Parts: sequence; structure tokens; C-alpha cells
Amino acid sequence: MKNIELDLEVIPNSKEFGISLNQWTKALRVKVKGKALKGTANKELIQELEKLFQTKIEIKSGEKSRKKKILLKEITQEQLQNTLKL
Repeated sequence: MKNIELDLEVIPNSKEFGISLNQWTKALRVKVKGKALKGTANKELIQELEKLFQTKIEIKSGEKSRKKKILLKEITQEQLQNTLKL
């Protein structure tokens, strides 16, 4: 198990939580319901991704940006690919 960094494009204020792949930038696009106010969207992002990947997650950069770099702790590449199935 190791730590893996992922680039994300976060879209706040969406109708529902969802993950897709942006074909142009090759980054994961994550839709969150929370608004981009007072860290609401970031909290939801971390909460939902921790539930999905069943591991701890930390925002490495981009806390006030739509483009973020996150760190998934103690996960294998295989677990990541199986969870995403993109």
C-alpha cells in the first residue's frame, strides 16, 4: 500500500455527487452538491471520496480552486482502478 496523488476538477453546486473523466485534461471531474463557500464543497469532497475509496484523503493543493491535487493514503493502484472503473 502506498499514497497516490490525483488531479481533480471539482464542480460545486451540482445536483448530485458524481465522478467522471475529463477527456481533454485527463483529470477526474468530481461534482459535489455543496457550494464553494467556507469550505463546504471541500468538506463534502473529502467525505464522499473517503467513503468511496475507504481510505483517508487530504487536499494537497488547490483548496480555493476548482483544480485540486488530492492525496489518497494507504491505497493500492489496483484498489484505485477497481473503485473508479473508468
